[in-house]
Order: sequence, then structure tokens, then C-alpha cells
Amino acid sequence: MQVGDIMHTDVKSASEDDTFADVAKTMRMHGISSVVILDGKRLVGIVTERDIVNLVAAGGDPHDVKVALGMTRRDLETVSPKTDIAEAAEHMAERNIRHLPVLDRGRVVGIISIRDLTRWAAEELSGGHELPDIRRSTVALRAATELQKQRRKGAS
Repeated sequence: MQVGDIMHTDVKSASEDDTFADVAKTMRMHGISSVVILDGKRLVGIVTERDIVNLVAAGGDPHDVKVALGMTRRDLETVSPKTDIAEAAEHMAERNIRHLPVLDRGRVVGIISIRDLTRWAAEELSGGHELPDIRRSTVALRAATELQKQRRKGAS
């Protein structure tokens, strides 16, 4: 199973000139937890719920602060649609990230979250498949568990 098989292709984007409030409204309207930041069609960053919380906690005004000043851009992690989902899950756990933009030839074609991987794994294991993908499902669930542990440690 590859990332391209379960990724979301309706990726929401914003520009570096948009404010954090603009991005938060997009997230709320679409029920998502991340928005990719594009310069034209080139991926330059990502804003997640965590970035918005960090901004507000630091005293920033989301209505005034442009995403260019607080988006995740350094060491931005991506995968291709052909990446094995177990590899993507391990990648996310190792780097403590919950969202991965999916690039094909330098263009954003999708996004995958640890929630997507967990949902797939649970369905794979409980969906009555004749030959469930136990190895990949286990890796995805282990990665989600590790990310949850890391999140709890960060909150302590």
C-alpha cells in the first residue's frame, strides 16, 4: 500500500501573506488541521494547529501575524505518492510530525496525516479483509502511538 492510495487530494493552501487567522478559518471551514503554504505552485511551508497554538501562546495576534513568520518551513518533510505507508508512518514518528505534504515532481498532489494512517490501519485490521496488511497496519498504529506519547511528554 502506498501513500497515494490513502492521501487526501483536496489540499487546502494559503500564501505567505495570509494571516494565521485566515488559515485558522480555512481549517475550521474544512474540518482540517493543516494548510500548506505555496509560493505560486511551489511548497514553501505548512501551518498546523500546533503552529497557531504556539503563536497565540507566545502573545502573537493571529489577525496581524502573517504565516510567513511562523509557519513550519525549515526541514519541511514531504513524501511522494509512491512512498510505502509504513515508511511514511515511521518517518512521521521519528520526526514527531503529524502531517506530510505529498509531492510529485515538485508539486503538491496530496497530504497525509497520522490520523489517516491510523484510520486506514484500523479499517484494514477490522474490515474483514481476507488478507489484511498486518505488517503495515501495525507499523502505522505503532507510529500513531509514539506520536501520542511524544505529544503527552511535550504537554507535561
